[in-house]
Amino acid sequence: MMNRYDPLGEGFLRLGRCDAGEQVCRLWWSGSGVRTKVCCDRLEAEFFVPEADAHAPWVAVTLDGAPVARIPLAPGRRRYDLLGRLGAEAAHEVAILRDSQPTDSDSGPLELLAVYTDGVPEAPAPRERLIEFLGDSLTVGEGTLGPVSAQEWRTALISSQFAYPTLVSERMNAEKRVIALGGWGAHVSFDRNYEHTLGHIYDSLCAVVPGGEAAYDFEAQRPADAVVINLGTNDFSGMSKVHTPPTGEQLAAFTGSAEALLDQLRRRNPGAMLLWAYGLCGSSLKGPIRQAVEARRAAGDEKVAFLALTDCGDDHGSRSHPSRRAHRRAALEIAAALEEFLN
Repeated sequence: MMNRYDPLGEGFLRLGRCDAGEQVCRLWWSGSGVRTKVCCDRLEAEFFVPEADAHAPWVAVTLDGAPVARIPLAPGRRRYDLLGRLGAEAAHEVAILRDSQPTDSDSGPLELLAVYTDGVPEAPAPRERLIEFLGDSLTVGEGTLGPVSAQEWRTALISSQFAYPTLVSERMNAEKRVIALGGWGAHVSFDRNYEHTLGHIYDSLCAVVPGGEAAYDFEAQRPADAVVINLGTNDFSGMSKVHTPPTGEQLAAFTGSAEALLDQLRRRNPGAMLLWAYGLCGSSLKGPIRQAVEARRAAGDEKVAFLALTDCGDDHGSRSHPSRRAHRRAALEIAAALEEFLN
């Protein structure tokens, strides 16, 4: 017999950035959702997708941390079969996650309304650490699915399951929280929009989606042990002209924005390690980023560092973005740095 369960109920662990007082389970960002431990044969979920969304949001299902399903959601209120004929012989940890990033065409948040199962969900204990990831298309996993020949911008080609934040958190047995948007930067976006920066929206719940403009209540949520920033790739594109690199004035402005972002992150995460990991897809702004990091250290902040990532080179997946192999390499480098700092 299938019973209906509230995903905000005691049988589920909430994942990702959310409103602590919300009455509906809203999945704002990549990797947000719920995790539960259940012994069951069937598992279904009911979602609501606003009618005006131009791009289908994708949901991922994991079993004991391993991806087992990925589903595009249609507009409206619909029920989906997530796990069928699993066999009610052993309990497993099941996560239901938003797999693709929010988009500027979203007319509202994706909502997980209910979970249906013939088992009894039990909330697993949260992992010991929480790592927050702030970034762009590299952080949301753009290009980790699909053939190398695919160049169209489609949510089908974006997956948080194969991006370095998931790989880092799994390797370190940590919870993750992702705030990232493809094309955005620390100072300017790839298309030269100075409003499309992570600092502009970091203090809100999810200001890019209607309904997410409210201030994020940092004190009501679990504090991060570390914040990993991967920004700069789009900034360089936005500041550059054809065959012309950024001017010294532009680089100085970028450094100022990077310093301001680190200041903002420190205010909101007073005890966290701040790690700016950069270089997976170009390293032209390595100097200015190092300068911003060193400015904070010179001011007495010892819990901030820069990590140079190995460039993916020609190791691309779809959308001319880093391949899964490149993400795995970056994850190893980031996890090693975090382990050293946190221990």
